Amino acid sequence: MIRLYAIVSLTCAIFSTTNFAQNTPTKVIVYPLEAVIDSGTMTNSQFKKRYPGIDVTDFGLVDEGWYIRYTHQRMVYMFGPSDDLEYTRELKAVLEEIRLSAVLQNSKISSSKIEIVRFEFSALGNS
Repeated sequence: MIRLYAIVSLTCAIFSTTNFAQNTPTKVIVYPLEAVIDSGTMTNSQFKKRYPGIDVTDFGLVDEGWYIRYTHQRMVYMFGPSDDLEYTRELKAVLEEIRLSAVLQNSKISSSKIEIVRFEFSALGNS
């Protein structure tokens, strides 16, 4: 029951940010990788209290590694970084389950995507 409530809370949070996001630039928030699991078990307020997130919209990522990227319209949530690609894949599958449950509650987020991406500073310096 708690997981269902958390999914509905996440859906509501995503829906409210999508209306706001239509008039603003893309916002990027970074959460630690373990927040993926808690996002499916905590209420929205519990999640926000434990994981306030880091807004990197204006300055970008600062830690190299694998990230799980959730995108919907102009909102991006990054979970990571991780040095372990296999573990990142396992958590991506967990987040995909949570997303599917949320989409079943609110079809407006069906265009959201979940991907694994790698961030490296060395890739930025090559010209």
